[in-house]
Amino acid sequence: AAAHESLVRSPMCLAARLRPAGKAVSAAPSAAPSAAAPSAAAPPPRRHSLERAFGVLLSVNFLVFWAVPIFGMGQAYHLGLKHVLRPLYDRLDRSAALRRFAAAYVYNKPAHADFAATAVLTFLSTTVAFGVALRYQLVHGHLPWALHAAYNCAWVGIGGRMMGSAYTFAHKEGHNGVLYQRWVRRTVGNLFENWVGLLYGNVPYNFTTSHNHIHHALDGGKGDTFYCYDLDRSSLSDFMLYQRRIFLHMAGLSSLRYFRLRGMHKQERLLARGCAIFWLAFPLPLLLLTRSPWFLCVVWLQPLCAMSFFLALVNWAFHAFIELDASGRHLPHVNALTILDGQDDNFGEDDHMAHHYETPIAHARSRHDAWRARIMPELKANRASIFKEISIVELGILTLLGQFERIAERHYVDFSGELSTAQVAEMLRRRARTKESTHEEYLAWEAETEAALLASPPPKDD
Repeated sequence: AAAHESLVRSPMCLAARLRPAGKAVSAAPSAAPSAAAPSAAAPPPRRHSLERAFGVLLSVNFLVFWAVPIFGMGQAYHLGLKHVLRPLYDRLDRSAALRRFAAAYVYNKPAHADFAATAVLTFLSTTVAFGVALRYQLVHGHLPWALHAAYNCAWVGIGGRMMGSAYTFAHKEGHNGVLYQRWVRRTVGNLFENWVGLLYGNVPYNFTTSHNHIHHALDGGKGDTFYCYDLDRSSLSDFMLYQRRIFLHMAGLSSLRYFRLRGMHKQERLLARGCAIFWLAFPLPLLLLTRSPWFLCVVWLQPLCAMSFFLALVNWAFHAFIELDASGRHLPHVNALTILDGQDDNFGEDDHMAHHYETPIAHARSRHDAWRARIMPELKANRASIFKEISIVELGILTLLGQFERIAERHYVDFSGELSTAQVAEMLRRRARTKESTHEEYLAWEAETEAALLASPPPKDD
C-alpha cells in the first residue's frame, strides 16, 4: 500500500531509472545516448510513423476546415470590426443591470460578474448557430458547404472570441467548483464545461478531473497527459507526434487510464460519465434525429479535431521552454510563460505562469501584476519566460518555425536588462530544444511506470 501511495502521489518517482538528475537531452542529432537508458526495447519505427501520420492528418484537417475561419475572423476583427463592435461590447459589459443580475443570481462572488457579458454572447452565438444548422438539416435533409463554412465561422467567432471564450469558461468552471450560486450548480452545473463544450470538442468533466488532477498536479511534468518535454518544441516533425497525445487527452482516454492505474476512483467515475455523454449520449440521438453522419461530423467530430490541434499548439507554446536546476528540477518561472499586453488575452489566460504557480482561479490582472512584482528578483535571476505584445498562437507558430531571433527582438521581456538580442535568441532556442529524455525513453518510462502500478493494485475505496 505504501508503494502504491508513492506512485500515486509522485509519478516522477521512477524517472531516476531513466536518467540521472540534472541531465537534459540535447535535441541535436549527435547527442550521445544516456548511460542510464532503460532496458525496455525502443518502440518500433512503424509506431512513430503512424503517430506522425495521425498528426499530419489532424494538421491537414485543421488547415482545410479551420485555418481560414480562424485567420479570417481574427483579421476581420483586428483590421476593422473592432472599431465598431468593441464599443458595443463595452456598453454591454458595463451594464449595471446585467452585472447586478449576474452578481445576485448567477455567480457566487460579485467579481465574477466580469464574465457575464462574454458568457451571454458566447452562449447565444453557439446555440443560435447550432440551432440554425440543425433546423436547415431537418427541413432540407442536408447541410450545404456554404452553411458549413458559415457555421465554422460562427463557431470561431469574431476575433476568435467564441472558441476562446468557450474554452476559457470551461477552464474557469473546472478550477472553481463554487463559481456559480448553489441553484445553478444543482440544476445546470458547469454550463460551458459540460454543455456548451459538447459543441467545442470538450468531454464533460475533463477540466474538473484531468486538467486539475493531472496537468496541475504535475505542472506539465512526466506522466502529464499534456507532457511535451520528450519532444523538441521547435520541430514540426515532433509536433506531429505530439498531436496524438493531445487527442487522447481530449477524448478522455489517456486520463481515464491514468486515474484507473492510480486508484483515483472518484475522478475516474466522473470522467467516465463525461466520456459516456460525449461519445454516446450526445452523438447517437443527434444521428437518429438527423440521419446524417455528415451533420454529426460538422457539429461534433470536427470541433473535437479542431480543438485537439489548437490546444496542442497552445500548450506547446505555454510550456515551450524548459530549464533544469542542478538537481534536475524544473525552474517554474521558465517552464510556464506569461504574455504581457497580448491582444487576445481572455480573462488572464495569457498569464500561464501565475495560473500554475500563484493561483489557478484569479482573473484580475492586478493580482497577477502584484504577484510578479513580489517575485521579481527570481524572474530576473532565472531569465523568466515572459513575453509581450503577441498572442499565444503566434508564439507557438514562431517557436515551431524556429524564429527565435524575431521572438527575442520583438517580444521577449528581459527584466534583468543584461542580455543582448542574440543571447536571448540562443537561450530561447536552447530551452525549446532541451528535453528531459528522448521520446523513446519517455515511452519506455511510461510502460515501466504502468507495469509498477499494475503490480501494486490500487485500493478498492477512494
